[in-house]
Amino acid sequence: MTEPPPPRAVANLWSLHVDGASGSQSQGAGILLTSPIGAVLHQAVTLRFRATNNQAEYEALIAGLKFVLSIAVKRIQVFSDSLLVVNQVNQTFETKDEVLKKYLHQAKSLIALFEDFSLTHVPREENQVADRLAKEGLPNSRRTQVFERHSFECVETSSKERSPCWMDRILDYLKSGIQPDGRQEAQKLKLTCAKYTIIDGEPYRRSYAKPLTKCLRPDEALKITEAVHQGECGTHARGRSLVMRILRQGFFWPNIHKDAQVFVQKCS
Repeated sequence: MTEPPPPRAVANLWSLHVDGASGSQSQGAGILLTSPIGAVLHQAVTLRFRATNNQAEYEALIAGLKFVLSIAVKRIQVFSDSLLVVNQVNQTFETKDEVLKKYLHQAKSLIALFEDFSLTHVPREENQVADRLAKEGLPNSRRTQVFERHSFECVETSSKERSPCWMDRILDYLKSGIQPDGRQEAQKLKLTCAKYTIIDGEPYRRSYAKPLTKCLRPDEALKITEAVHQGECGTHARGRSLVMRILRQGFFWPNIHKDAQVFVQKCS
């Protein structure tokens, strides 16, 4: 058996490990997302409908892709220990099962949204974290997502129109040089924008002697806060420590301190 190819050394490339489990004791999906700087996020899904193992593997892939897209990641390398799913997505195997055809169609529609995508098969022993999440969920069951039916049965409405947010003026200036008419406001914006840069069309914040941090919109920030708050071992971060963990994971938004405090209070 040939060795799986090593992770590609591409700038701004994230890694996603997914696994699905279908058994008499549990049915679920596990997701392990790793950022370019090595920060790790975990997600878990409980399937409350009868799914075959192959269907559970597709549920894991689709849930993982949706999570990645929800935080505006555009470049991803995905790893799965399902030889069938990997080969069907990569068009090496023909898909004859009607249910799996629906899963494949949904997966490809999500894959088309990425600028850089690859799906590679890995041995089960190299996918142990995702496997554990699929079988056991997160330590705090309240943080484990629950799917009541097949993902392709869930109708989602999406729009490319996004609500205005704090980063719009920064993006307009860095991409197109658009600035306010007033001299003072224009100068203030220039000073602010000096702290940011654009990578693959997305804003990143510069920080002295530290890696760049990915800027998040409010909806993206909430998803990251939820994921980081849970943590790998189920220990809830509090207040300032939650902020520090989010920053170490490589994310930033201006109201991070206030939002983290509000989130912790609601979760208590």
